[in-house]
Amino acid sequence: MIVNIIKLTRPKHAIKSAFVFAPLFFAFKFMEMAAWINTIFAALAFLTAASAVYIFNDICDVDEDRTHPRKKFRPIAAGNVSVLQARIFGIILLLVTAALLCRLPIACAIVIGIYLSLQIAYTYSLKKQAIIDVLIIASGFVLRVLMGGYAIDVPTSPWIILTTYLLALFLGFGKRYHELSVAGYDDSRHSLKEYNKPLLDRLIGISCVASLSSYALYTVETARLLGKTELVYTVVFVIFGLFRYLQVLYVYEGGGEPEKALLHDKIFLANGIIWFVITMLILLS
Repeated sequence: MIVNIIKLTRPKHAIKSAFVFAPLFFAFKFMEMAAWINTIFAALAFLTAASAVYIFNDICDVDEDRTHPRKKFRPIAAGNVSVLQARIFGIILLLVTAALLCRLPIACAIVIGIYLSLQIAYTYSLKKQAIIDVLIIASGFVLRVLMGGYAIDVPTSPWIILTTYLLALFLGFGKRYHELSVAGYDDSRHSLKEYNKPLLDRLIGISCVASLSSYALYTVETARLLGKTELVYTVVFVIFGLFRYLQVLYVYEGGGEPEKALLHDKIFLANGIIWFVITMLILLS
């Protein structure tokens, strides 16, 4: 039972909380213990809130999930956890979120409130609207970045916000592209009926180029302000990361769950680690 309860929170999605830490590093606050503590509290608050959202979303989508080759094994869809048990656990997670927010600035509570409001609208209505569904999902990543900024009281770079949003769109449209390949899934997910592969090909291409351009412009601007021209060279690793995901999506037919597909890809992980290490070395030099 405990294992199935944990599965309800989708542990692999916890990687998304890494976006909360972005302002900590890019605002050069990573040497301050107080900033680390607040960021950790912020990440945990967003993690518990998101986990509660996943649970209530699974409750609403139980019939749809049972038609999916992988999602049918989720605890509620598989009958391993009852709807009542899931609801109780979801409420507990929301209470934990409220307790964590008491330690953070009021702006963080507002961010969580906006996130929960968007997710409620998504679960009961907006997920049925093609394109809008991915726009809403992508907004969750931006809210994570804003959460991290408010937690340590630093302004968040518009370039980081824009790059995060465009990258999330890229991954979101990639996920929809993969879902179109799942036989019969479009019968239960309404928004898929308003997509086709040619459209998604174009949306993926546009968001890929836009996210890459945004990151490149961010590095140029930061290099100019800090006098660290070397930062521009990190664009190479971002290019490879984006292209690697395209390879996973189109060649290996993965991407249904981007966070899972990429976390299990050793080449992608190695590239990400190298990018992070080199970026930190440049910023600290």
